[in-house]
Order: sequence, then C-alpha cells, then structure tokens
Amino acid sequence: MRWLSKVMVMLGLLLAGLAQAAPQQGKDYTLLAKPMPVAVPGKIEVIEFYWYGCPHCNAIEPFVEAWSAKLPKDVNFRRIHINWEDSSRQGHVKLFLTLQAMGLDTKLQPAVFKAIFQDKLELRREEVLYSWLKTQGVDVEKFKGIYNGFSMGVMQTNLAKLTRDYGVDGVPRFIVNGRYVARGIEGAGEESVLKNVDALIAMERSKSGKAK
Repeated sequence: MRWLSKVMVMLGLLLAGLAQAAPQQGKDYTLLAKPMPVAVPGKIEVIEFYWYGCPHCNAIEPFVEAWSAKLPKDVNFRRIHINWEDSSRQGHVKLFLTLQAMGLDTKLQPAVFKAIFQDKLELRREEVLYSWLKTQGVDVEKFKGIYNGFSMGVMQTNLAKLTRDYGVDGVPRFIVNGRYVARGIEGAGEESVLKNVDALIAMERSKSGKAK
C-alpha cells in the first residue's frame, strides 16, 4: 500500500502543478468583447495581428517563426496585418494585402521586416518597393496589378473592419479561438506572450477533450 500512497502524492502534486499553470483571466489573458468565429472549425485558432512598421512586431518575429514551425496539427495559425485606416500605414497595408493575394505573405514576412528594420528601406514608397520586390524574385507586374487595382480599396475596407471587429488597438496581438487575447509577461520580453498562447491552446484542447 506504500507504493499506492506515493502514487497518490505524486498525482496530487501533478494536478496541483497543472492547476497552477492554468492561464488566469486578467493576468495571462483578457476576453474579446465579442467572440469571433474561427476560420477552420474543429481546429484551435491563433491569430497574430501585427504591423510591418512595429518595432515590437519585428522583435518578436524570429520567435514567432520558430514557434509556428512546431505547432501541432490541431492548431490553425493565421497572421493578419492591421488596418487602422490612418494614411501613414496604408503603404504597408497594401503591401500585405497584395502579398496575401499572391500567396506570398507568409513566405516574405521575415524579408519584409528585415528590409524595413535592418536595411532601412522605405517600402511605402513605390519605387523603393518595386525595386526590392525584384530582389525577392516577385513578379513585379503582377504585384502592381493587384497593388494598384480596383479591388484594393475593397480589401483595405475589409481589413479595417476585421481590425475593428477584433478590437485590435495595439500590436503584436495574439488571439486564441476568437475569444482570448493573450498578454505578455511583464519584464520578460515580447516573446513571453507566446507562453501564454501555448497555455491557452492547452486550455482549449482540454475543453474539447482531444489529445495533442
């Protein structure tokens, strides 16, 4: 019976540790004012809202790249550029929307941040942007057709609505399953928010009763 007592003690410690690790509302996350639908039903959704010109988004970028490469199959990760509808950001908004339409936004995300923050290129200036795109092997004429196309205004409006619907007033912003806004750990660096994202994913997975 002594072994059983030891097992029970260990189980109690394990459960206590799990309970302690559970994310806490107000500390580790806040709730969206209005829950949003997920893009892929049956999967746990994580959205990162960001802005190409945001230094914090640039700082967290390598951590997000490494983190997202190891996500399990039950997680659907999306990255969305904000549109706060101010004129100073519309060049970046149009860049994102055009790359997204071409299926290049994920592939070129690190390169865009590098161009802006390391190479100090002003990609909101079209002549600079088109020259840079050539170095990335992008079909510039196809890019121009979308970037300056009639549908761009509609895409900008839709992105602005999405930004408002999710209540994004600062970036980077990570939202789990259309409900939970992950918060960073004070003083632990921008990437610390990913620990709370992982905890929220685990919490949602446990609710569904699905194994990883």
